[in-house]
Amino acid sequence: MMLLIYFLNYELIRARFGSESVVDINEWRLDHLAKACKRRNNGGHTNLQPAFYLHSKNHSLLYCLVFKAGTSSWFYNFNSWAGFTDYEIMHVDNLFLARKFYPKENRVTLMNSMEHSFSFIVVRHPFERLISAFEDRLVSMKNAYYSRMSRAIYHRYHPNEGGNISFRDFVQFIIDDVEYNNTTLALDIHWCPINNLCTPCLARYDFIVKMETYARDVQTLVKAARLEGVVRLAHVNHVRKDSVNGLAAKYFSQLTQRQFDMLYSIYEIDFELFGYSADMYFQIPKALV
Repeated sequence: MMLLIYFLNYELIRARFGSESVVDINEWRLDHLAKACKRRNNGGHTNLQPAFYLHSKNHSLLYCLVFKAGTSSWFYNFNSWAGFTDYEIMHVDNLFLARKFYPKENRVTLMNSMEHSFSFIVVRHPFERLISAFEDRLVSMKNAYYSRMSRAIYHRYHPNEGGNISFRDFVQFIIDDVEYNNTTLALDIHWCPINNLCTPCLARYDFIVKMETYARDVQTLVKAARLEGVVRLAHVNHVRKDSVNGLAAKYFSQLTQRQFDMLYSIYEIDFELFGYSADMYFQIPKALV
C-alpha cells in the first residue's frame, strides 16, 4: 500500500512541471508496470491477447482498447484514418467498423508489430471505470442490449418487484459472474479487468496514458510518436455533475463490506499494475446488510 501511495504522490508532484516531466512519469509508469508484472507472475497470463489491439500501419501506431477509458476518441482517430465518415463513426459499432480496415493480428504478428510501431495503452482508475460502465451501459438505457441486461440483472435480485438496477445489484452480478465461471475472463469488455483485455505484462508499450492526466499525456504521446497534426486531441467524454468523490460515496456506500472486499479482489491486479490506490473507497462507510 505504501508503494502505491508513494507512486501516486510522485505523479502528483511531477505533474506540476513541464512536458519533460511527463516523459519521466511515463518511464516511471512503465518501470512500475514491469516490476508489478514480475511480482504478479505476468498477471497470470501466458499468451498475449490480440483481440483488442488496433494497428495503423500507415502511422506505425499500435493501440490496445480499454473500454471506458477514452476509446471513443481513439476510435474516432483510427476510423477517420481508415476513411470512414463521421456519420458512419457515429452510427455504426466502432469496433466492427475498425475491424474492416484493421484486422485482428495473430500473436506472432502482433508481437512483431509491437517491436516496429509506437505502442500505447490508455488506463483508468479501476473503480472510476466501473462507475462509468455502470452509468453509461446499464443506467442510461441508450443501448438495446445493455437495456435488456440491466432489466435482467434487476429481476435476478428483485424477482417480485418493479424498479431500476442499483450499483449494488451491478456489483453483485459481477461477483456472481466471476464465482460461476471461476475466472474474470468472461466479464463484459466494459468492466473486464485491463489485465485480461490487454495482457499488459506480455505487451511492450512505449507509453501509458492515464485518464486522470489525459490531455497532458496525449500531447506528449503525439510528439513522441511524431503524429502532430494527425491525431485529434479532443477528449470525447460525458460531462458529469458529480465529483469523483461524490460518485464514489453515492455508489460504494450501497455495498456491504463483503461485497466491497470481493469486488476489490477482482480488480486488485489492475490497481497494482498501474499504480492506483483504493484508499478513498476503503474509507467510505459500507451498508450493514
